Amino acid sequence: MKSFRTLLKLAARDLDTLRRALAAEFAKETDCIDRIAGHEQSIRAEQEFARHDYESARAYGGYAQAALAVRRALEAERAAIAGEIERLRALIAAAHVEVRKFERLIELEEARERARREKREDSELDEMSTLRHVRKTV
Repeated sequence: MKSFRTLLKLAARDLDTLRRALAAEFAKETDCIDRIAGHEQSIRAEQEFARHDYESARAYGGYAQAALAVRRALEAERAAIAGEIERLRALIAAAHVEVRKFERLIELEEARERARREKREDSELDEMSTLRHVRKTV
């Protein structure tokens, strides 16, 4: 059926859209991990600075509180991204099932059409052989 092919195209397009969204989420996750690593590196640099400089050591307490808040925010962002990735994976799995369902329906429809065509050809051959047999006997 032509409608199955159209539905297959739509399901495949939806699957492709979900895959692109998943790739974007992976890019966001990588960016977040890089920002976390950069933040950790800047904390280590500030700690080193505070160890060697008295004024920096006095100001480090306030910096540490702000750095902790930033760290929590980055971890929350990473957790949200991980949740979105899991949600997209579930949607992709469902979309795969949908695509496969339409592929299977198309395969079944083609098999039915082949069976109908073969049956029609067999009946035509039977009719021709019957006519030939009748001609020979007459």
